[in-house]
Amino acid sequence: MHAQSASFSPWRGPFLRVWLIRACSTLGGQVLAFALTLRLYEASGSALDLGLIGLVQFLPSLALAIPAGQLVDRFAPARVAACVQSMNALAAATLLVAVLFMPAVPEGSLTMLLFAAALATGATRAFEHPVNTALLPSVVPDHYVARAVAWTTSIAKMATLVGPILGGVLYALSPAVDYGVACTLFLFAIFAARSVPAVVRPADAPPLDLKSAFAGFSIIWRDRVLGGAMVLDMVAVLLGGATALLPVFAKEVLHVGAAELGMLRAAPAVGAVLTGLWLARRPVERHAGRALIVTTMIFGMLTCGFGLTQSFIPACALLCGIGAADMISIHIRSALVQLRTPPDLRGRVGAVNGLFISSSNQIGAFESGVTAYWLGLVPAILLGGGATIAATLAIARVFAPLRQVDRLAAMPDKVRPANVPAASTIGATPLA
Repeated sequence: MHAQSASFSPWRGPFLRVWLIRACSTLGGQVLAFALTLRLYEASGSALDLGLIGLVQFLPSLALAIPAGQLVDRFAPARVAACVQSMNALAAATLLVAVLFMPAVPEGSLTMLLFAAALATGATRAFEHPVNTALLPSVVPDHYVARAVAWTTSIAKMATLVGPILGGVLYALSPAVDYGVACTLFLFAIFAARSVPAVVRPADAPPLDLKSAFAGFSIIWRDRVLGGAMVLDMVAVLLGGATALLPVFAKEVLHVGAAELGMLRAAPAVGAVLTGLWLARRPVERHAGRALIVTTMIFGMLTCGFGLTQSFIPACALLCGIGAADMISIHIRSALVQLRTPPDLRGRVGAVNGLFISSSNQIGAFESGVTAYWLGLVPAILLGGGATIAATLAIARVFAPLRQVDRLAAMPDKVRPANVPAASTIGATPLA
């Protein structure tokens, strides 16, 4: 059941605990990731290891995404979140113990320990989207979901922006401080997750088989609105990935140094946070489908503008705009996913959404690099932005129901695949 309240406030009730989970887990993950990568490079001195640690984190998150969605739908999502954050806390605590009590660990053993921690945190990332998709609408009434999405997404963006800075400051004191702070943040996330009322899954839920695991794909295939929204996001990320080329753009076009590059990297997050705070107070009320399409086109236009600029300040402004447009897209798409999906399938649909996002991010960065190598830096960015605009127009035509979505808070009956029965809401037991 949804929490019953006359008004929505992010500062009280179960929703406060939900955004605390998101804030603490995201900030802790950013701090730990900073310490992991820097300590690994100090230990091995190999740039290859930095690439490998990214691969070690990405592969388990990709492989476990579908099982994670099924587990979130089978058990109480808040309890699953507590278990996931426990694994993160254990990884950080293990590194902390190694630094404090085993200072003379051989370099090879330290490298393996760092890779093991990266593997563990990569596995927990598989649960991020399923938990976020299932947990929020379980504690917030449908007509407040769009506003709640804006709050939680803004908080996550803030943590992503602040995390590396905090990690760097703490690491200057000692890597142990980074590990200790990350572990503490994960413990706070566990406490917040354990205090969320257990909106649990039924004891007679469908078995953990292959058909049940892939039910999320069936939902997206049958629902032209969800399918269109996810394809739109995937295309924008794949084609408009100008941010992956920022180091080269800063050096070859803007002729600026590391400090300015840091500001360029932060600019999209600044735009996203400011827009998210605005949406938290004034969420998209009408013509949500059209707003999603227009925003994606603006994303492509701003990407083209960024590719044409040769000055630092305009480049920062355009990147802020790109982050703002992306935030509006995330806001609408996340609300659509959470409101149109049957409650007992939200974890699996969230897992598919996570697969779309993580895969398109990785492939989009690769595509941007290859295109820049073949065509040159500026032509690659212009081509990506122009292709995003063209693809958006095509998707808007193919997925006509997406254009017709009006109020997010007034979604029609949720779509359910014919071969996936509705789960009972009686006799549920939480994950211990």
